[in-house]
Amino acid sequence: MPGTITSISYLQKHQLDPNPTAHIETSSLEYLHAAFLLYEYKTTYSKKEYRTLLDTYGWDKGSSEEKRALKIAENFQEFLTCPQHLAAIPVTILLRLCSLQYKPIISHLQDYPIGGLTCKLVLELIEERKALLKTQKQEQQKQISIWRKTPKGDRYCQFPPQWEEDHQTGILTQELIDGYGLLPQEILRDAIADYHAKIKSQEKEQPQEETAESEVVVVGSSMLLQAETSSTEREKALEVNSRLKQNEQTSTSNATEQQSVGEEVLMLAEKLKSATSYYQIRSAIYRHLAVKDEAWKQLSPEDQLRIERLLPQEVLALTTAREAGLIIDYYDLETGWLQVFIAGEDKPVSISKSNVISWVQEQERLNCVTT
Repeated sequence: MPGTITSISYLQKHQLDPNPTAHIETSSLEYLHAAFLLYEYKTTYSKKEYRTLLDTYGWDKGSSEEKRALKIAENFQEFLTCPQHLAAIPVTILLRLCSLQYKPIISHLQDYPIGGLTCKLVLELIEERKALLKTQKQEQQKQISIWRKTPKGDRYCQFPPQWEEDHQTGILTQELIDGYGLLPQEILRDAIADYHAKIKSQEKEQPQEETAESEVVVVGSSMLLQAETSSTEREKALEVNSRLKQNEQTSTSNATEQQSVGEEVLMLAEKLKSATSYYQIRSAIYRHLAVKDEAWKQLSPEDQLRIERLLPQEVLALTTAREAGLIIDYYDLETGWLQVFIAGEDKPVSISKSNVISWVQEQERLNCVTT
């Protein structure tokens, strides 16, 4: 039977707030309360006690709803004391932010005051993140370089983060570290050496085309070697020709690389000029990490000051420490941790954002004692 218009509206019948958004916010907040409670029960009680507790409340352990709630609670622990900060975000969007692809956005949400977050804003951040990942993939496909330089000019290689659904690389590496006392650098070095040898061996095994007796080899642009040239002379000519070609390729490669680096510096400088939030600054620098110092020099003092005002306290503290010579350099990772390079250390120190200020103060104290 088709619906009919009643004399009493749904709003009047149920005495509701006329704003639909208010009900969504209430729903999200209540779900967050349930998720944080469930997570607390799971981490506090034993497995048997937790199962009994869920049975008491009529909640099936292992259900998809339990997994979703725990997933949200685990990923949004930073908002444990103020779940109302996330009330404007629907549960479906909260779950989306828990994915590996969009998880870095979560820490950025803390930059907004309570009441400042909206669903539209979060969706814009998701789209920005999606565009960033797409651009990163395109740039990696064009030219992948693992080489980085410290402020002193020392060269080192840095590999991108390894994102895997099954975490195979991390699991196997950790087993080698724990079980055999190996360092990650040793594992990576030996694994790459073995893989490189395997590839080279496969290349040698592939059949190569025989060079015809009458083949003409060009040396530079004028010398020709005919078929009757002796084997020794032919080998020398081939070697000279190979070196010339290699030098030419190296020269062209260096020129192309310099041009590419210059374009990347200008590109990063423009992104920094147009940035309006620290999230945009960090994303731009993360994509052009190798040229961040050169790009900074391209900015006017006014732009540098404006950007510094957007930086959080922990980043400003590390910048000051670098200028004072307490550290060599630092990198703000999208995972929410910072890697700090210290003189005399072979690998960077990982520091959480909440501990940066106290760590810098401790370094200042130790430096004073040493001096």
